[in-house]
Amino acid sequence: MWKKIGSALLLGALLLALPVSAFAARGYEGYNDVLDVEPWFDGVRSTIDYQVTTVDSESVVAWCGIDNNGVGGWKWIQGGWDVWKNGSPRIYWEYIDKDGNYNRGWDAAPGATEIYESSRNGANVEWKHGDIVYKTEAWSKFEGIAFRKVYYGAEMHDSPGDHTPGKVESKNNFASSMARRAGGDFAVTGLSSQAQPTAQQGNVEKYGDEASGNFRTWDSRND
Repeated sequence: MWKKIGSALLLGALLLALPVSAFAARGYEGYNDVLDVEPWFDGVRSTIDYQVTTVDSESVVAWCGIDNNGVGGWKWIQGGWDVWKNGSPRIYWEYIDKDGNYNRGWDAAPGATEIYESSRNGANVEWKHGDIVYKTEAWSKFEGIAFRKVYYGAEMHDSPGDHTPGKVESKNNFASSMARRAGGDFAVTGLSSQAQPTAQQGNVEKYGDEASGNFRTWDSRND
C-alpha cells in the first residue's frame, strides 16, 4: 500500500513503506498476507479502534489496504485513520493506479471504532468507514494489477517524537481483519506474516482465536 515516490507521499500523512533511501526509516506494526496464485485480492477491511497519540513532527496512521507487492512498480489501494501534528484525527483514502498516478484525500474522522474498507464494487472501487462510502474511483484505473498482498497495521515516522497509536493500557486494536479474492467473499486470511517493526519500541500481538483476524499495536514510548 504504498508508493508514488514523490514528496507528496511519505513525507506527508501516510508514511508508507517505500524502498527509498532518501526517506528516514519507518516503524510498522501489523500483519500482512501474500497470495502466490490468482485470483488476487480486490478488497480489504478491518475494524480499527485507534488510540490518539501526540504527534511531534509528521503523522501517525492506522489503516488497511492491498498492493501488488512491488512487482513492476508499486501500486496500491488503502484507507484508514490518521492524525498530523497539531491536527485533528481524520479518515483518508489513497491509491496508485495502473499508470502510476498517485492520489490521496481526507474526510472528517468518525467515532473511535470503525470498519474501514477499500474494495471493488462492480465498476468502481470504494473507500468506506462503516456503511458510508467516502471516496469512489473507477475500477478500470486498477484493472490488471495483481493485488497479491493485503496489509493491516499502524505506522509512524521513525523519529523520537513520532509514535504509533496506542500504549499498553489502551492498545490500538484491529479486529476481524479480512480480505477478499476477486469473485469470492471476505474472509480472515490468517495474518501469516508479522511486519517487522523498525521502531525500537513498537509492538504488535495477535489476540483471540488464531482465525479471528485480531491483533493489537502499541508503542512503549506512549506509556
